[in-house]
Amino acid sequence: MIRPTSLILMVLVAAASGTLFQVAFEVSELDDELAQLNRDIRADRDAIHVLRAEWSFLNQPGRLEELTRRHLDLLPTSGSQIAGTGAIPVTTRNELPETAVSDIAATVIPAVAVAAPKAKPAAPAPHTAATKVTANTAAGRANLVRSLDDVLREVLTTSASASESESR
Repeated sequence: MIRPTSLILMVLVAAASGTLFQVAFEVSELDDELAQLNRDIRADRDAIHVLRAEWSFLNQPGRLEELTRRHLDLLPTSGSQIAGTGAIPVTTRNELPETAVSDIAATVIPAVAVAAPKAKPAAPAPHTAATKVTANTAAGRANLVRSLDDVLREVLTTSASASESESR
């Protein structure tokens, strides 16, 4: 007859062998999954290598220049299109209109160069004087804008006439 301890040992051996088989099967599945992941990584690296080669081919300067010539109506920049800083006239602070000096100083001149603000008057100014000042400021701005337009027109006409004389 089989002793009870032998029976218990046989059951334990069967359970251990079943567990060992299960673990071995899971390990082989994980091994296959790892091999598949490594193949995918290798394929992705090859695809990245091909894409980089295509990118370097597509971005060759000679090829891009040919495509630009073929599909765009761009011309090279001529020397007459480039103006130096001396072509723009500089207006000093004394030459600006009186009403617009404070507006331009607040926006153009750095805060360090602007003088400290004057003390506020004790009583408010009459309403008519304030309207007169804003009207003068608006006129000063209009004069300033008009003068900038005139300056730009002058610069453009002088550079165009200079390029015509150079081409002759």
